[in-house]
Amino acid sequence: MWVAGPSMTPYLNENYEQTQTESDVILVNLWPWGTLWPWNRTRTLERGMIVTFRSPANPENVAIKRVIALPGDRVITREPCPRPSQIVPFNHVWLEGDADDPRKSLDSNTYGPVSINLITGSVVAVLYPRMRLLKWWEWDPPAETQADSGAQKEMGEEYGSTVRDRVVKQAVKIEVPGLD
Repeated sequence: MWVAGPSMTPYLNENYEQTQTESDVILVNLWPWGTLWPWNRTRTLERGMIVTFRSPANPENVAIKRVIALPGDRVITREPCPRPSQIVPFNHVWLEGDADDPRKSLDSNTYGPVSINLITGSVVAVLYPRMRLLKWWEWDPPAETQADSGAQKEMGEEYGSTVRDRVVKQAVKIEVPGLD
């Protein structure tokens, strides 16, 4: 799958600011049958994962963003979101691009929390132009290992910290609705 645009720069399309022509080719682990297969507990989502999903703004487009918050988390939003903060509801996630400028990413700040039923897969690696595995788990390392994180060394000490600081993990308890 080709990654177009600046919304995931610098993690994907590393040189987009300089070239604006070179796109990354990524390897995506598609969940069986994409959106035709109902969500189940064996497919877990974690903060920091890079996922592909059907865009709520245009379901014919497949978008790529990072999972910022999970159900029950509170997010301090960015422009153009009209609310100062948002609790992520049951069965949804908050997705954002990595770009510093929120105007470069059409994400949850535009269309709100995204249903996990729209998620079609997770990005595993970049195949071109610089082949590398994506170590998404290094985006939100445990506090005691943050300084030793590979992403922190490669992208800089502040990488991801401004986004992580906007998320209150498990701000509210989310209970799975019962089927009475």
